[in-house]
Amino acid sequence: MPGASQTRAYLSLLAIVALWGSFPATAKLALADFPPFFLAAVRCTVASCFLLVLLARSSSETIRGLGPGAAGVFLVLGTAGIWGSTQFTYLALYHTTAGNAVILQAATPVIVALIARFYLGERLLRVQWLGVAASVFGVLLVITRGPFAVLAPADLHSGDFITLGSLSGWAVYTVYGKRVLATYSPLLATTAAYVLGTLLILPTAALTAPLFPSPRLGSLTAWSIVGYQGLLGAVAHIWWYQAVLIVGPSQAAIFTNLQPIVGIVLAPLLLGERIGLWQVIGTLFVLSGVALTTRIRAMR
Repeated sequence: MPGASQTRAYLSLLAIVALWGSFPATAKLALADFPPFFLAAVRCTVASCFLLVLLARSSSETIRGLGPGAAGVFLVLGTAGIWGSTQFTYLALYHTTAGNAVILQAATPVIVALIARFYLGERLLRVQWLGVAASVFGVLLVITRGPFAVLAPADLHSGDFITLGSLSGWAVYTVYGKRVLATYSPLLATTAAYVLGTLLILPTAALTAPLFPSPRLGSLTAWSIVGYQGLLGAVAHIWWYQAVLIVGPSQAAIFTNLQPIVGIVLAPLLLGERIGLWQVIGTLFVLSGVALTTRIRAMR
């Protein structure tokens, strides 16, 4: 690949993860007024409309390869990346802290590596499996806040486990998307995934509405965050797939290591959350595991 293309991809990835690192803290602010499924529905509706406008204004080359068989492919992307990841990320944040969520998101490269191992046939060496184990240990430290041997089940955050599930959806979106991008453009794949994912989210939001407080529709803070995350998040998704197309899913996932840095700074500033010692230690284990899991792949 040309060096200039890789440089642009890396710069895009830095901007993307800085933006995504701010999402847990800002989403937590919005969740004070909007329930999680409602927040996901309005954000993804805004993003879908915006992406459809971009697609309509793009060249005919953008929709290359579009045919009857595309619906199933895009449905997988929408189900995994939007319905399964974006939607349940908000539900996870509703039940845990922004600090925990962003720290656990650092495990994304390891989850991507594991799925790439089984779906794309990428082999993991012994040292990489050691990295997986280190990341899992770090995740356990964050979830249990350290003394997991004596922690009562009532002390656990259910949102931490939902976060891990949503990260698995994002990993599928990333790894499966690598093959999809061989046929479809990043803008088309992103737009189709958002539209189909949003169509799945809307009935979910309607069915779960009785389980949560009614949204405060007059909240300027919540609507501002919907616009911020909906519009910039949609652009970030396009850039993400463009970067994956150039550097590959595993290389792109490495950059998510920067998300905890942004999130750990914003959680105390915006929400007054306290980042404890075990969260810091757990973060170090997760990032060390990520380094071991991805270092050799990055050298290939």
